[in-house]
Amino acid sequence: MDKLITVTRAADVTDDYKKEAKEWTVWDSKNRKKFPYNYKAEERVLIVSGAATLTPTDGGDEIKIEAGDAVTFHVGFQCKWLITKRMKKHYGVFADEDAIEEEAGITCDVCEKDCMEESYFVEDGEQDICPGCYKKDKKKYKTAEHQKGGEKFVEEVKEPKKKKLKTKK
Repeated sequence: MDKLITVTRAADVTDDYKKEAKEWTVWDSKNRKKFPYNYKAEERVLIVSGAATLTPTDGGDEIKIEAGDAVTFHVGFQCKWLITKRMKKHYGVFADEDAIEEEAGITCDVCEKDCMEESYFVEDGEQDICPGCYKKDKKKYKTAEHQKGGEKFVEEVKEPKKKKLKTKK
């Protein structure tokens, strides 16, 4: 899968690339240590700080990335991320050459299916769980936050209509 990922080491990253990357979204790994990811659109990244080891799901060699590196994840690249030092990165998702697309989706950390439309976020370990995996083990994910489109989802609770009491005259 080496052709599906391009890593430019920090010493070779151009000033123009660094300038462009500052306009992209910033991501911070915070407590997130490991997770699978399937790139459905090209994603370009500039690692601001930290480090990670990427393990391609096709069995290819591990790829280590660190502060200053520029990485292009091409469509179809699948890997497991292991954050080895808390990471901050700028990233842009591109539909085709030089056209920015909306932010990347959410992938279930259990089965690796896309679950952007609806998911459950487990703060401990920062896991995203699809509805199918959540239903299989609700007890394990009892502290999960229900999300739709990556945002907290709270179902409206409708107040029952009060019945008018009939009074006798």
